[in-house]
Amino acid sequence: MFEKLFRRQGKPDPADSAGGLDAPDAVAEALDAPEELAEGMESESGNDNDVDAPLTEATSLSFTYICREPVVDRLQRVIGYEFMLRDSSAEKDRLADPVLRQLDEQALLTRLASMELARLLAYRYTFLTVSAQVLLRPAIEQLPPELTVLVIHADSFGSSIDPNIVARMSHLRRLGFGFGLLITKQTLHLVDQLHHLTHYVVLDLTDSEAGILLQAAVKGMQRWPETQLYIKHIADVATFELCSKVLAKHVGIHLFQGRFLTQALPWRSDHVDTGKGRIVRLLNAIKHQYDIPVLAESLRHDPLLLSRLLRYANSAATSPLSRVNSAERALAIMGRENVYRMLTVLLFCSGDMADRDVGIMDTALIRARFAESLGAERLAPADCDNLFLVGMFSLLDILLRVPTDEALLPLELPAPVLDALLARTGPYAGYLDMVTACEHGDQERIAMCAAQCDVSETTVNHCHLEAILWAQELARV
Repeated sequence: MFEKLFRRQGKPDPADSAGGLDAPDAVAEALDAPEELAEGMESESGNDNDVDAPLTEATSLSFTYICREPVVDRLQRVIGYEFMLRDSSAEKDRLADPVLRQLDEQALLTRLASMELARLLAYRYTFLTVSAQVLLRPAIEQLPPELTVLVIHADSFGSSIDPNIVARMSHLRRLGFGFGLLITKQTLHLVDQLHHLTHYVVLDLTDSEAGILLQAAVKGMQRWPETQLYIKHIADVATFELCSKVLAKHVGIHLFQGRFLTQALPWRSDHVDTGKGRIVRLLNAIKHQYDIPVLAESLRHDPLLLSRLLRYANSAATSPLSRVNSAERALAIMGRENVYRMLTVLLFCSGDMADRDVGIMDTALIRARFAESLGAERLAPADCDNLFLVGMFSLLDILLRVPTDEALLPLELPAPVLDALLARTGPYAGYLDMVTACEHGDQERIAMCAAQCDVSETTVNHCHLEAILWAQELARV
């Protein structure tokens, strides 16, 4: 469905849901976790590529902007998203209050239940962290069961497990819901009582005893062979690699979440391969002149790039009679902006892609579509195209592993786009702040950005969720 890439093509068709969630059995093996594990766990967030601009204005917390973090497997392939209102690692005091926590959970549930979540998720899962008492609410069953994993705060069970909640979990599991159990050192013993209902044991690395807890959970997998681990708030790549090493002997769909996905790795000097260099030259040629014969001749020197262009063009064709079989016709049908947009995406996925690069591209695509959609109501089409570039190239330095200015220099981007990417200034900076804030669960910051961009809460949530759908639909083709 390459037409989804083209600018302002309307709402996509509903996507087919994925199958049920059945976590495969883990191999029960004894594992003595290395001593450095406990020492290596970070209790606070590490480096992050996204530099937050200062906020100076107080704002009310009566809003509910939906935020997300990607959830990946050991190969760093995105398999779903955790949706939230607030980052639990940043607002522990608020979320430690069971009443406030349940209010947040119910507000998020209400927002998601009112949306076409099955269409939104398409073939990926959603993860929602809730208190045990929220499971009793009928609204839970409005979520698509085969695509939803409910992560339960183990401490919300209290001193004893309510049989009504256990019965409710059994019922929801029969419907197809997945379950995780978010544990602390004090609640680890509950896994022994609930592992028959639980797909994932969930650990939060911001816990002060995370290293010891992970060792205990890994050893506990001998008693819970059908259960995998889901590790949250991994601050950096080193910690992710350490977790992967610990789980290396345990087969299964172990999951990870955290800002390590967009953390800058050490810079390298061989960042532009032949394929990326050719795409950059084509991008600049399109900016300077749209000479179809010259561009077509350049494309003929790259059969893979030409084949992708023809696929895009044929997906946009209106009938079988308009089959596109030449570079000249493809360029004429698609037009300057859509060819530029296609090449922008291909810049991310040309050449040899590491598994991590796929996750980076997923986030970049969401940012690009999200920013573009936010500007659609008030800005000119040319500005919306620039917002797409701002979102798309906001992670180019992470992908290429070079400083931001070096990554952007060959592209000859418009000055306002460079201002937003390099200095977080100019007319597009607020939109970039918005799309990155929605990855971090900072409600106050998102509200500030929404005010700066003059967009409503409803618009933000709609554009955000539509961007997730658009990105994963595009990734499937």
